[in-house]
Amino acid sequence: ISLRVVALLLGWALFGYVAHQAYLTPSPEVSKWNPFDILGIADSATPKQIKTAYRTLSKVWHPDKVKADMREEADSKMAEINKAYETLTDDATRENWEKYGHPDGSRNSMTMSIALPPWLVEAHNNFWVLAAYGLVCGIMLPYFIGKWWYRSGNFTKDKIRTKTMGTFFKKLKESSKLRDILEILSLAEEFNVDIVSRSSDAAALEKLEAQVNAALESRNGEKFEYTKGTTTPASLKALILLYAHTLTIPVEDKDLAQDQADIVGMSLRLVNGMTLISTARQWLSVSLFLMDLSQALVQGLYFHDSPLQQLPFVNVNAVKALKGKEQNQSISQFVDMDREDRVALLKDNLTDDQIDQVIVVAKQYPELRVLKAFFKVAGDNIITPGSLCTFILKIQTIFPGENADVEEEEESKKSDADALFEGEVDSEEDEDGNIKPKKESTTLVPPAHAPYFPGDKKPYWWIVLGDHKNNRIVVAPAKVTDISSTSRTIRIQFQAPPRPGEYSFNLFVKSDSIVGADVVKQMTLKVLDVSELPPEPEIDDDISEPDEDSIAGQMALLKEQGFAAAAIGGGAKNDAAAAAAAKGKGKSKAPETDSDTDSDSD
Repeated sequence: ISLRVVALLLGWALFGYVAHQAYLTPSPEVSKWNPFDILGIADSATPKQIKTAYRTLSKVWHPDKVKADMREEADSKMAEINKAYETLTDDATRENWEKYGHPDGSRNSMTMSIALPPWLVEAHNNFWVLAAYGLVCGIMLPYFIGKWWYRSGNFTKDKIRTKTMGTFFKKLKESSKLRDILEILSLAEEFNVDIVSRSSDAAALEKLEAQVNAALESRNGEKFEYTKGTTTPASLKALILLYAHTLTIPVEDKDLAQDQADIVGMSLRLVNGMTLISTARQWLSVSLFLMDLSQALVQGLYFHDSPLQQLPFVNVNAVKALKGKEQNQSISQFVDMDREDRVALLKDNLTDDQIDQVIVVAKQYPELRVLKAFFKVAGDNIITPGSLCTFILKIQTIFPGENADVEEEEESKKSDADALFEGEVDSEEDEDGNIKPKKESTTLVPPAHAPYFPGDKKPYWWIVLGDHKNNRIVVAPAKVTDISSTSRTIRIQFQAPPRPGEYSFNLFVKSDSIVGADVVKQMTLKVLDVSELPPEPEIDDDISEPDEDSIAGQMALLKEQGFAAAAIGGGAKNDAAAAAAAKGKGKSKAPETDSDTDSDSD
């Protein structure tokens, strides 16, 4: 038995002992103040009997009638006798006693009351009240508080179990591929705790595993493989169901189908948790693989499947037909084709009605366009080593078949970068680090078209600046929401490299929901030496001389002449002295002749 269990048992034993003692302890009786009892007469005594009883007791307990050692007790007893007699003989005092239970009235009333039901304080219900109190405060309250504390301590802020994040942290490597990542994903503790395991699952899973293996062999000659040493029954079940989802293999068992929907729904949150780990370690390839896995889970596609397979009725054979002479690689290229050309290419795989339905669905998949992408340092025309650099990205989404309304740049003296730094931006970061628009977009962004995903999926976009050669993420990725046909300006701040030179980066804008909508752009960051900065403009700090008639001029005159000379005022001679002082600025006192003259006049 552990020390924790022993301490818990001792605590409960102590609580039981205290409750038992409280139950056995008799309740103290509170006696009411009664003047008849003090005088030793019946409640129906007449005034004559009251007076007689008072005189009798006075003879016994008067302080002058007792011994010296009993005088203190006699004083207290006589005070009670006097108070009882006054209560029974004075009408106002007796009314107070009869109404409030005390001769002094309501202020010192002995009446006790409590805002509880009577049965709660009755003596014969003590056991049940204590039992209920012990159940609520001793069992239920600690249980719910402990459960809340356990859950808060076992989950991250993204609602992922800490044990799961620990497994991801240990298993995820810089060299991990997509299949490795999917196997690591299946080891999540959520699939072991939150997904029900049934004895009837074994046969259905064995059949489904064979179908998965056959589908993989028919694609690229792959096999369904996993690490047997670390895979548990729960993780194997999750892995088979995830493969079945990405290979679009129907699950016939209803319970397993529901489990698959739950697992796929959880997996997006878990993939985001793995992405946090890979981006924190600056692993570019693993982070991009995780983003690709998110797309595959949402669309129900296998790794590196053609984006055209997101469309209904379009299978591998139809994709091969579309990739013929026209070299159709994307949904937008498919929509831009003439209907006759589409029918000619797909006539062996789809009917005319199916082709029309495909076009309707294809127009729901957006295409991302980068309008502007550049680096800028606030207040400078060049980027210097170690400066705070801002990457500015202007993007929008266009749905296939729509005319792209490219925003014409308004003639303005301010560039986009200057407007950005002066606050004229349409995006900001929230408390979780996601980039969101400052104002609500006028265009409502619809959920991603994902028929195989359980529930609606709001599309997100990752913005990553990385170095493909060194497999490193240069700037922490930003997650962007609500990108629509209205252009958005995104800013990401980072510190410029410490040395001058040209640095080549790759800009990745990747969707978490749509396959084939990503944008990859080559970026060059030119860092110049600090000596290349233009010289700062000289600031003219010369101050013109103030007018003599102004207050500033008078203050300047005081400084030049001294307070004593300026304080002499009045006559024409003084005016002449002031004029002479004004002509000869810099002298600290008036000429000696003036001083002599002033002295003679005095």
